[in-house]
Amino acid sequence: MERKSLLDSYDEENEDTETAQEQHYSQAAEDPQEDEEDYEKAITATGYGFFHYWLVAIGGIANASDAVEILCVSILLPAAECDLHMSSSDKGLLNAGVFMGMMVGGYIWGSLGDIYGRKNVLVVSLMVNAIAGIVSSFMQGFPLFFTMRFISGLGVGGSIPLVWAYVSEFQPAGKRGGALSVIAAFWMVGNILVAVLALAIIPYDIGFVTPSFSYNSWRIFLAVCALPSLIIGIVLIFMPESPMFLLLKGRHDETIEILQKIYEQNTKNPARSYPIRKVTIANMKVQTTSSGNAWNTLKDICVQSWRQSNALFSRSLLRTTMLMLFINFAIQFGYYGLWLWFPELFNRLQIYYNDHPDAKVSVCDLTNFEGNQTSEVSHCNSEEDIVDPQALVNTLITAVAPLPSNLWTIFYMDRLGRKFFLVLSMVLSGGSAFGIYFVKSATDNLILSCVFGAVSTMGFNALDCLGAELFPTHLRSTALAVTLLAARIGAIAGNLVFGSLIDVYCAIPMFMVACLLIAGGILGLLLPNTTRVALT
Repeated sequence: MERKSLLDSYDEENEDTETAQEQHYSQAAEDPQEDEEDYEKAITATGYGFFHYWLVAIGGIANASDAVEILCVSILLPAAECDLHMSSSDKGLLNAGVFMGMMVGGYIWGSLGDIYGRKNVLVVSLMVNAIAGIVSSFMQGFPLFFTMRFISGLGVGGSIPLVWAYVSEFQPAGKRGGALSVIAAFWMVGNILVAVLALAIIPYDIGFVTPSFSYNSWRIFLAVCALPSLIIGIVLIFMPESPMFLLLKGRHDETIEILQKIYEQNTKNPARSYPIRKVTIANMKVQTTSSGNAWNTLKDICVQSWRQSNALFSRSLLRTTMLMLFINFAIQFGYYGLWLWFPELFNRLQIYYNDHPDAKVSVCDLTNFEGNQTSEVSHCNSEEDIVDPQALVNTLITAVAPLPSNLWTIFYMDRLGRKFFLVLSMVLSGGSAFGIYFVKSATDNLILSCVFGAVSTMGFNALDCLGAELFPTHLRSTALAVTLLAARIGAIAGNLVFGSLIDVYCAIPMFMVACLLIAGGILGLLLPNTTRVALT
């Protein structure tokens, strides 16, 4: 009602303008080709203002909530190991469990996003993540806890590809790289937020413990970490569907209506003054969904999902798809294989240096670390014995370290290009991982860990842009889901390898990380250029 009154006021004061506009629209109706424009010009004509800034903020917070859900598990490992009776292998499995859920969820939600729309599927995936995260905090044993974290991973796996597909389709070509880089930078915000929450909650004696049920500090921390996903899922309910997706489905009137509303919010002009009346996408084939019973709908989803995935391996896309599969596998094997173990490694080093302040050891010298032997009852008497606050401070420092590289990608992603940042990042992060094996002090280890996190961030930001831009609209969510499937396999493999070998001979996973990252960076040179290129 408020908008209507504003428009009525505007009409009374600008009758001449309205008459001219009506004449223009009448002429356009007589000549339907006059105002027909491609989608890129149509989205550019909406201007760039409040709506886009608000959309980027929502997408960024959604991305940050995913980061919170992934990193919170690795941070609570030292505090939860006694309650859940975990060995190092169990910790690796728990970290991998989130990615197992993401692997399955990414494919399912991504395909559904291409069939039923980005926004609605994104809302559901965020809710699944939040609810499972909260419920997991009540689970008392490892099997049920692992199951709920797997389900939480199902939600995270869907929201990540859908956020990129959803936000990218609202962006004009000249702004897309910067906007997606801002969203990618929110991953660092999520890392910082979860580290701050850990410092504020885990070290303190809050909650309650009974002989049969406990809800102590690390469980409260876990429940709090689920709130960002819940909040942003509710906010997204009130956002519009992607106009590019609607156009792909033949819903032209809805597309124009959304573009008019975006134009109104960005320019403060009335929606009816939006200059474009008809929008097309070159070489676009309108797609439809079946309308039958539940069984036919399920069959249609499976068939369409298979066709969508199969199309990625057609002759025209095969080379790009295979390169993206390997690069995604390599970067996530390296990053998550090492990054999610930083809180555990920091905790080991800090406890060791507290007892041996003059020692010179690397993380790989602390094999068969006694703090992980959960069979020792005395070790599990209190959380303070196994969670060193300084280790949480180090985790916070590494979370803040990517800030400069995030800012660099935001301002220069559209200038220097996606490939530049991808190749530079993966080669440098591979070198950093190689160096962590050799450092012999807590300070040097912290510095090199910060370097690893900072340079890795540039690669993820570039890869996020490439994943959203390399594939056509009708395959975009599916392509992101399939390439992220390879990424999840890499993350799972990295965590399982670290969990199995960290107490045996950790040089092997360190060197595997270094080699895969460098190889992925070199292969990145073969990807097509998408910088400032319109979406298809």
